[in-house]
Amino acid sequence: MKKLVLLAATAAMLPTTAMAALTVDAYGSIRVQAESVSVDKVATAGDDKSYSGFKDAYSRFGVTASYPLNNGTTLGAKLEIPFNTAQMKAGDPSYFEGFYKDNNYPRVAKITASGDWGSVAVGKQWLAYYNNIGYPVDYFSSFYSGFATHATFRRDAVTYTTPNMSGFSATVSAVDMLDDDGDYLDSSQYAASYSADGFSVALAYQADYIPYSGAEENNILGASASYTTGPWRFAGKTETAENESGDKATIYNLYGSYALGNYTFKAHYAEGDDKNTPEAAFFQGTSVHLGVDYQYNKDLMVFVEYFTEEKAYAIYSEDADEFAPLGSNGQAIAIGARYDF
Repeated sequence: MKKLVLLAATAAMLPTTAMAALTVDAYGSIRVQAESVSVDKVATAGDDKSYSGFKDAYSRFGVTASYPLNNGTTLGAKLEIPFNTAQMKAGDPSYFEGFYKDNNYPRVAKITASGDWGSVAVGKQWLAYYNNIGYPVDYFSSFYSGFATHATFRRDAVTYTTPNMSGFSATVSAVDMLDDDGDYLDSSQYAASYSADGFSVALAYQADYIPYSGAEENNILGASASYTTGPWRFAGKTETAENESGDKATIYNLYGSYALGNYTFKAHYAEGDDKNTPEAAFFQGTSVHLGVDYQYNKDLMVFVEYFTEEKAYAIYSEDADEFAPLGSNGQAIAIGARYDF
């Protein structure tokens, strides 16, 4: 990461001249995997039941800026662009961005302000519900990380987070969940968390969530907990989505990892309801995810992962240019690398 520091004089009203530093950081992360995929039954007639190829694992390029004010508040900005290395073009490999705005739309594009009073973020950002509920079990390196959730990852939002108060913090956010319904901030999220001595617990609620145009309104309640001790890390979460008709769907997740030297061994199990399912509950059935990372140096990490899912969701058709799961009872073996700079 390269850093540029620009010095600028502060306001002349101050008794003495002070200097403030505008810090600009450019960064990138190249993430690619080779994979072999197979399913027992294809979702679309005529598709092959297996293929081998390359897939991007959420590569991105970005820039951040930070400027401290004299009153203790720091202004910030972040712009991050997704880049699909398998197709050599800007875009998110999961195609989830296409449900919201153009797939080349930035992953993150926000401005922030933070201080002793807390923080405010405006623009496209990682959402409060995901940060508190989905993220604690989203620790794998391949494309298949993070699918077993009701959470939406990133949207335009206006978010306020309180300062840390003896381990407690709370977040409230107005979110633009749909970009075609005429209302800019059409959903809301609330979260509360506590962290101390390697233990974290969180509760979050997403209200008035409509996953796509014409669907019923959904509400989602989630809880998560994680604990880190020495080389071990354990985490779990549960989420329940309920729509206006009273249909409910619950997801349960368990995650564990163990660090041994440069190696980190990971395991994840998820179970999702497959009946009386509201529209928000995309993930159903059972999935198992196993993997090992090897940190070659501070910038380069390589990984091997095995992923299996009962219902067609995360495993895509080889040449898919839109949301097109390959089929049920799918398996994927991925070998990949991540290079951060």
